[in-house]
Amino acid sequence: MYSVNAALLSRKSYSISGPYGSLSSGRRYLYVLLLMLYLAVDHTAASAELTPLEAMVDRLHEHPEVRMNESIARKWSINSDGALGLPNPSITIGLNNVPADDPLNLERYLPSNRSLEFKQAIPNGDAREAVRRTHLARSEVAKLERLKVLAKLKERLITALAERRRIAESKEALNGQLDLISDLEHWLRGEMEGGNSVYARFDELDVQRGRIEERLVALDGEDLRWQAELRELLDTVPDQNILPDIEPREWTGNASELLAVRGAQRKLEVARSRVNEKKAALSPDYALGMAWQQRESGSNFDGQDWLTFKFTVSIPFWADSNQRPRLIAAEEAVTSATAEREHRLREARGKYDDAMADYRTSDNLLRALSRRNGRLSELEAANRRRYEAGDGSLEDVIRPAIQRTEIALDKAKQRAARTISAARINALLVEDGS
Repeated sequence: MYSVNAALLSRKSYSISGPYGSLSSGRRYLYVLLLMLYLAVDHTAASAELTPLEAMVDRLHEHPEVRMNESIARKWSINSDGALGLPNPSITIGLNNVPADDPLNLERYLPSNRSLEFKQAIPNGDAREAVRRTHLARSEVAKLERLKVLAKLKERLITALAERRRIAESKEALNGQLDLISDLEHWLRGEMEGGNSVYARFDELDVQRGRIEERLVALDGEDLRWQAELRELLDTVPDQNILPDIEPREWTGNASELLAVRGAQRKLEVARSRVNEKKAALSPDYALGMAWQQRESGSNFDGQDWLTFKFTVSIPFWADSNQRPRLIAAEEAVTSATAEREHRLREARGKYDDAMADYRTSDNLLRALSRRNGRLSELEAANRRRYEAGDGSLEDVIRPAIQRTEIALDKAKQRAARTISAARINALLVEDGS
């Protein structure tokens, strides 16, 4: 918290001289309050910095697969801007009805003339608007694909971080087991020097140590694989212990909250736009034309200029064998897209229920493991008191301690499973504001 000197806040009236003259007590209070507000805002801005996980998720926006879908979305959006434009006009220059033996002679025959013709095709407006809407719908599909890619990349990122955290916690527990085995060996040497026959126990501990070392080697190999996964996602390998606990978002049951369903809905909108395109193809297209012709004067006729105007309308005369089959096919595509949306809903609901079941199972197991760990901790403490009192052996103390390290291994596994399940759930749902 920021504090202000009491003298500055006293009600005594005095002045401060500076480059702007003297300041009254009221203005001083105002400046002090403004300073406090500035410091508070600066403190708030500093506290609003991204967490390490948020920074990594933000970095996923630069992944090539994300940028690819961004480019596709922009492509379709730009295409929609040109969909309403007219095709290029055509200009034709001609020499008409000239003698075959002297094609540049325009004075011998009356029909000979030179011409300049302009023609502009005008596709019907409904068709152009339908194409524009289709392009916009395809742009929305690409935007949804980008969100789906981001969600999947985030799931992969959290999975890799959770697995590396599991590996680090598991190695810590296994190294703890090695320390306990060393303590037990030290105690057994003392027992052996006291005349007790404990030689066989050393062989057992050597076997146990070898198994632990094998597990450590296997964990190192796993860690390298997850490092490669992180390097593919982020082009770097972050620290192992920067992943907070991930909470799953609750699904209200609204189908539009599911990314897969929303993506299928966007594809359905594309299919419907294609139907409108095919319907618009049944409407006529138009064309405007104008031709200028000039005839040279001959021995028995005068020269003359004249204009020709043309208006063309296309007639869908062959619609039954051309446009209508395409329209029916487009309508079938709508039926298919509708079925796909229903399929995606069922599939996503199943994935959500499956991931939520895994999350709750891991959460319950973690609670059960914590309770068992507490009981073993009490047993270890009781055995230690007995050992320190001269009643019992150090092995009675170390045995529950080793069991607690096994519980630590199980907890690391279940904690990772719970985090990964939460990431799977969140990857299914549309984020707020998307």
